[in-house]
Amino acid sequence: MKYLALACVSALSCSAANATEFVHNGGFENVTGITRSSEFGASHIGQAVDDWTSANSNAFNLVFFSANENVDADTRFSEHGQYLWSSPASPTGGKFVALDGDVNARGALTQMINGLTIGQTYTLSFDWAAGQYADRSGATTEKLQVQLGSDSFTTTTLNTPNHGFLGWYSVTHTFTASSTSELLSFLSIGTPSGMPPVALLDSVSLQGPVPEPASWAMFIAGFGLIGAAARKRRVQTQFA
Repeated sequence: MKYLALACVSALSCSAANATEFVHNGGFENVTGITRSSEFGASHIGQAVDDWTSANSNAFNLVFFSANENVDADTRFSEHGQYLWSSPASPTGGKFVALDGDVNARGALTQMINGLTIGQTYTLSFDWAAGQYADRSGATTEKLQVQLGSDSFTTTTLNTPNHGFLGWYSVTHTFTASSTSELLSFLSIGTPSGMPPVALLDSVSLQGPVPEPASWAMFIAGFGLIGAAARKRRVQTQFA
């Protein structure tokens, strides 16, 4: 019984130890062609954030090197940069992205995830927050729509006060792969229209596989047998 239990624990430990990370540059630390906080995307300075795509040319997606740093000016900000009200450092203390929630200025941030196993369960985790751009005023709402392939979910809606900040919050969600390659996307949805509703994102991770049901069944059965053996031993001792 002891050896069976050890085998169960060993199997689950190996499963956890062998978990694979499928997201590249999930902390947004690796950038190309920029040296400070900037707007990025299809019609701006290029994708900039390695391994991630901001495909919508109208999307106002920003990469921040640090909290409260001004973003490099472009044609939208010919005389000044953009920055966030009341934005503390990211959970990792490094770079993070800001995704505009305005219906006229939003666009998904995406990465193609490869090497998945159909029917296998994967665990997505990330940190996010709600903030506001500094050249606008008023209360806002913010949420993230997160999708992997055809499976999606939406975070809790945050109600951010004027010039406020809410977060950071850690989110974990499980997905079951329906294809070997699936698109992971984060879409910011905010109100009212027009800046400043914005979602901040960092520490994106997709790991798998999680222990299969058969492994958990083996684990539980092993401890059940140990318990039964222990009870039998106690009974035998009482009547010895």
